[in-house]
Amino acid sequence: MPNRTRYFRIQSANPSSLYSPGVTVEIVITPGIPRHTVVGLAQGAVKESLDRIRAALGAAGYTFPRGAITVNLAPADTRKDGSAFDLPIALGILAADGQMRTDALQQAAWLIMGELTLDARVQPVEGVMPAILDARKEGVSNVILPRGNMPEASAFPGMHVGAVRCLKEAVDILEGAQAIQPITNLTQAPLPTTAPDFAIVIGQEACVRTLALAAAGSHNVLLTGPPGCGKTLMARCMEGILPSWSRSLALEATCLHSLRRPGMALLERRPFRRPHHSVSTAGLLGGGTPLRPGEVSLAHGGVLFLDELPEFHPGALEGLREPMEEGKVTLSRANGVEEYPSNFQLVAAMNPCPCGFADSPDRRCSCTDRRRKMYRARISGPLLDRIDMHIPVGRVDPARHIDRDPVSSSAWAQRVDRASTRLVEEPPVIDQTEEQVLIKTVASLGVSMRTVASIRRIAKTVAAFEEADRVQRDHMAEAIRIGGHSRLI
Repeated sequence: MPNRTRYFRIQSANPSSLYSPGVTVEIVITPGIPRHTVVGLAQGAVKESLDRIRAALGAAGYTFPRGAITVNLAPADTRKDGSAFDLPIALGILAADGQMRTDALQQAAWLIMGELTLDARVQPVEGVMPAILDARKEGVSNVILPRGNMPEASAFPGMHVGAVRCLKEAVDILEGAQAIQPITNLTQAPLPTTAPDFAIVIGQEACVRTLALAAAGSHNVLLTGPPGCGKTLMARCMEGILPSWSRSLALEATCLHSLRRPGMALLERRPFRRPHHSVSTAGLLGGGTPLRPGEVSLAHGGVLFLDELPEFHPGALEGLREPMEEGKVTLSRANGVEEYPSNFQLVAAMNPCPCGFADSPDRRCSCTDRRRKMYRARISGPLLDRIDMHIPVGRVDPARHIDRDPVSSSAWAQRVDRASTRLVEEPPVIDQTEEQVLIKTVASLGVSMRTVASIRRIAKTVAAFEEADRVQRDHMAEAIRIGGHSRLI
């Protein structure tokens, strides 16, 4: 072994953050007593990497250098977690020890991520998509990733991506023995939706129209009614009529999913998340070690459906206030602070009382007044005030709707998409006359100013739904009915 210090550095990224800052992996091999150190606020999985790398190098036919090896992950004041540093550390050790040519690494900027197994295979890792997004902004165009992360890399046309199965393939790419090709923007056929069709909903035409309005304007909705009246079914049908979205929003939403599940392809449609009411506060809002986005962030750009709303933990429900108002959630923990976008549409459903028949004309409610009040008190006033539309849903007699002409989800989706586009490009205006009607009406209802602003937004959505340039009297009346007076029922 030459009696000199050997040094090499290679670029990677911190996979534990949405805004993945670049991490420079520095390798120093010095003569002396063998010892191995990883510095730079490395957490458990990172500190274990040298043990995996030693076995992987031997399995791939390379030798683990003798002497003292120091691995520095810069910047040193940022916590690093996860196994994505295995591959860049291994390649850095080979480069510093002279076991591989480094011309390609020195002539161009590379982003390298991947977990190594003991037999030198490369496993997929989390957080690849935000890492590529951040690296592309810094001018990096060459990436080496595990084969399992290729669906995430395919969302970045123009990037040169080498998807490897083992350590030897990564070395071959960097030594020029294996070429990599740029990602092309391939147009894929949209996946069929699994959402039920609105055509199967019987006798709830008014509710269906209101839900279509909510989808067009991204309004929060609360469905209240007895068991079996179709609340859950109609909420699930909304997934099939959500408006199309921009590529930038789809990319941002997919980055959030990439932090939770590796190998995520670019989301083709808005997410529809429906966590069970037993979900923890951390599961709903985000948390854990390391910090990870929760359901409110995984629903970014789409719908968060909470069925049986009063059954959710009160702390979790109250935690919805900030993301509903700000469109983001900030997680502050002892080990760091993360901010995740959480601009979702809340769709919730609940029974009017524990037995479910408080407002039913067919069955007698078995709950006392105290039980009904306690049940409804599980949802606080501030949270209810942030829900734009409160829709009472009644029971339906199927015999009265035998000869019906149902409207399919595809027909509703076309109207929703047109209305959503109009709201963005040419939103309808409210003239002074209709504004005075709104002020006079809400003065008698005793609603909050947040509700008044919500009614204005709903009125514009109704006008856009009817393809009108200005909010008319009937548009304002419908907005007040579903967005103002309904809150007092």
